[in-house]
Amino acid sequence: MRPRGGWPRPTKAFGPIAGSIVVLLGWTAVAHNSGSGWVQALGGLLAGFVVAGLVGPSIACARLRVSVESNPGDGTVGRRVAIGVRANGPLRIEPVVPPGPAEVLGPGVGRFAVVPTRRGPLGELTIVVASAAPFGILWWRKRVVVPLVRPLWVAPVAGPPDPGLLAGSTLGAILDRQVPRDARFGEPRGVRPYEAGDPRRLVHWPATAHRGELMVREAERPEAAVPEVWVLLPDDGPAGDLVAERALGTLLALLARSAPVMLATIERGGSCVEPVYSPTDAGRRLARAVANRGSTG
Repeated sequence: MRPRGGWPRPTKAFGPIAGSIVVLLGWTAVAHNSGSGWVQALGGLLAGFVVAGLVGPSIACARLRVSVESNPGDGTVGRRVAIGVRANGPLRIEPVVPPGPAEVLGPGVGRFAVVPTRRGPLGELTIVVASAAPFGILWWRKRVVVPLVRPLWVAPVAGPPDPGLLAGSTLGAILDRQVPRDARFGEPRGVRPYEAGDPRRLVHWPATAHRGELMVREAERPEAAVPEVWVLLPDDGPAGDLVAERALGTLLALLARSAPVMLATIERGGSCVEPVYSPTDAGRRLARAVANRGSTG
């Protein structure tokens, strides 16, 4: 996907334009009263510089090209996420969606930060790029939508643990009333992220392809020994985000005592009943979770 951009437009143009007009009128009066040819010639040269300073940035801004070079795969609501970009000229970048602090960057590779405000996947950024080249008299800007190198999964902020999210009976008994049971649940072995020292023969390639990270088979353990949490979001808006925050707080509390924790959520592809082994894993799962629309009505 290529970046999409709009047309450049000036920023706070009244002051620079009015100031330039005053300077040119003043110089014209001086040149007229002096009658010197070199003063008039210098005034013409000054006028050319002023016009270039007012109009030139529009051309520089129109020619600006920005692309994302690197971005992490995980983030958290309200925390800065560093984005690596490449630009073909000096510019000022101001993130809009998600927002972030403005940065002035030179040509080549640079970095700026965004601060996600919502849980969920983020595949592109909306930014405002601006240029005042060549003389810095007037800034011109345009809005650009740039795709990320890879999806950024924004996890919710951990809220207070909610005992109501802990399953009181077996996970299957709860899910049978709410969401279709995942066929993989109940197999004698699970999977977990690879750790240094794990034998290569234990690598679980289907799970590795599904998760995007190296996974290995886990030794058998009784189902009753695994804590179980099910999360059904009421919507994909603020109410759902609050539920996700409480769910993450609950998962972190359980992971601090034991790992893994069996987590059941609804994703865009259907129900997902899989263990989580770390706070990052839990945050990523809750970032992918969506409302259970199939249970309404």
